[in-house]
Amino acid sequence: MPRRESSRRLLACFAGLLLLALAIGSQFVRATYGWGVPVPPPLVGSAVPKELRDRVQLVRGMPVVHVGGTPREMGRQAGRILRKQIRFLHKEYAVALMLRAIGQRNAEEWAKAVEPLIPERYREEMRGLAEGAGMAYEDVLLFNTMVDRFQAMVCSTVVASGEAAKDGDVYFGRNLDFLGRGILHRATVVIVYEPKDGTRLVSVTWPGLIGVLSGMNEHGVAGATMMIHGSGTARPGVPYMLMYRDALANARKTSDVFDRIQKTRRTVPNNFMVADATGASVVIEFDSKHAAFREADTDCACATNHFRTGVLKDTGIPLGVSRYKDLAGFLKQERGRIDVDAVRKALSKVARPWWTNVQSMIFLPRRREMHVSLGGKLPVANQPFVHLTRKVLFPNRGTGVGSGGPGAAGGTKKKPDSSERETAGDREGAGKKRK
Repeated sequence: MPRRESSRRLLACFAGLLLLALAIGSQFVRATYGWGVPVPPPLVGSAVPKELRDRVQLVRGMPVVHVGGTPREMGRQAGRILRKQIRFLHKEYAVALMLRAIGQRNAEEWAKAVEPLIPERYREEMRGLAEGAGMAYEDVLLFNTMVDRFQAMVCSTVVASGEAAKDGDVYFGRNLDFLGRGILHRATVVIVYEPKDGTRLVSVTWPGLIGVLSGMNEHGVAGATMMIHGSGTARPGVPYMLMYRDALANARKTSDVFDRIQKTRRTVPNNFMVADATGASVVIEFDSKHAAFREADTDCACATNHFRTGVLKDTGIPLGVSRYKDLAGFLKQERGRIDVDAVRKALSKVARPWWTNVQSMIFLPRRREMHVSLGGKLPVANQPFVHLTRKVLFPNRGTGVGSGGPGAAGGTKKKPDSSERETAGDREGAGKKRK
């Protein structure tokens, strides 16, 4: 009898563990693949206010949105153009995943602590975005600040230039790996900021975010972040996405970015890879107290999710070491032959865990161009890339989409070239390609 009772208890324990494993597994799969999560609404012409449609291009299915003017005007334009997408991501991703993980109260307390430290121009832009999207400012603020507390990012970057590159150009590859809940890999948008007085900047992002995780300015300074895990707690400062945008918006060379970050009150540990049009590249490593930089070795650099410099070297969890070794091996083996195709293959190899690879791109700082994965399936590094030319991203002032001149809202449309064929007339169907 005791033996039978023991067997029953053991069986019950096993059944309980099995149910627990299934519950955890189902939550993992839901967070990764988005079981039961609706498909993000595509950005199509009929959903964009008529007077803003010339600010939107679909380049082979990739949305490129130009916003310009004062901070409030840029925010309001983005909110109106991307209204459905912003509201969808807020409900189905920010609230459904991030807020549940962080906790509403913790997120609100964090937002309250960092809001006074955010430069006023970005708070104004968030107010404008809230107005345009028909949302509360507090919700937009939460969306743009709680990423610092939702530490679930593992990313990779690689830069080659000069003698390391096939043609002496500058190539900057970047994978952004993040829990996507079956949504993020289908919701990427490219936003070009054209401030009334300031530097133009392109951000590969998601609707509702005004900061930069991966971006490049009109001077050819590009940057991308990689989170460091387990290295101290978050401290009130400028949320890192907004810090990166501010740094790139005020940079003409890599050292300008480091100077800006070093002087900024920082929140959480990060690596930030930067490369400029000359080929100079640097990995900026920092936490809330220290900031250091690791210069490229012989025209090459790579970085993942661990520190390798000075007092920071032995802090944090050393994530991404195998990815780092793979990228370092790639730079050594392919030296002198590196081009866009080679970088794409390298990004595909290090797209792991594959189910987190929600964005992949290659910046060409010297040309002010980029190639970005169209996404749609995981890992996105294995999917087709779209080439965005300088004419698409940084048209001549007064002559391009979103510039306020011909081709902009209220102007006379210019004739598109081969890289811009999918514009207003094709928007209805192009968004469907990414499902």
